[in-house]
Amino acid sequence: METTAFTAILDVSAPVLILILVGTLLRKRRIIDDGFIASGSRFVFAVGMPTLLFFSMLGADPGSIMGWQMPAFFSVGIILTFAFAWWLAGRLTMPNHERGVFIQMAFRGNTGVFSLALVVNMFGEEGVVIGGVFASITSIMFNILAELALSRYQQHSTFSYRALLRSIVTNPMILGVVAGISVNYLNIPIPKQIVTAGKYLGSATLPLALLCVGASLATSAFVLTRTTSLAMFIKIFVSPVVLTTIAAFSGFSDHELVYLFLFFGAPVAASAYVVSIAHGSDGKQTANAIATSTLLGSGVIILVAPVLLAFLSSIS
Repeated sequence: METTAFTAILDVSAPVLILILVGTLLRKRRIIDDGFIASGSRFVFAVGMPTLLFFSMLGADPGSIMGWQMPAFFSVGIILTFAFAWWLAGRLTMPNHERGVFIQMAFRGNTGVFSLALVVNMFGEEGVVIGGVFASITSIMFNILAELALSRYQQHSTFSYRALLRSIVTNPMILGVVAGISVNYLNIPIPKQIVTAGKYLGSATLPLALLCVGASLATSAFVLTRTTSLAMFIKIFVSPVVLTTIAAFSGFSDHELVYLFLFFGAPVAASAYVVSIAHGSDGKQTANAIATSTLLGSGVIILVAPVLLAFLSSIS
């Protein structure tokens, strides 16, 4: 069982890691540059990802694929990780303005690219639908919780309900999922040619996103402070292992545990850097944590996930 799980995880992780590595090599060889990374990332966020999610929702019924229990547990898991990081940040020795950054790095993961790519590669269309729902949940929750943490600990930062609401209702990924479900529910016909073109565009999204992730690693440093290392350890190891174990004892199936581990174990999100900068941080440690957690988080998924999932399967 353990060998089978390891092979399955490796089979779906390897293409993702290869594309990240290709992106790194292309940046090292200067075939792609910072401009490509910036424009490519904007395209993925604003066009590619919502297109992929929209057309994947057509003809799909998320309610028939999964019950409410899995997204509910996922949401609770995010809140528990956030609460633990908040509690721990208040007890560690660090400058006050770094506490919010620590909290954000401990719970905010790159679910919209890294985790989604893994579940799509593993489960196909089902992975896009369930992964799209999970990614939409994180888009909302990560924004709210990050604003709470950073506003609490940054000197010149204030919490704005209006700005937060705007960031949620205009989030392209959320709009893509909601639009797809709405068109599905209302039985609005879409010409076959548009559907085909949309799926072509959507299919280019994840490879481009992974190339941009890899290219951004080429210029990143991997030197972390003690507190940054701890936040990263919580994000890529403690959170997925503890929460997936709780999920197993709560009655979730082996199939559902794979989804939960891959989304709980996502490396630190690239958006954490942007938000940290906006709240007055220099962003250096966040950027380093993003790069390091992407590499180490991949190793955790390949090496730890099969062992944990096989163990949980044997005792459940």
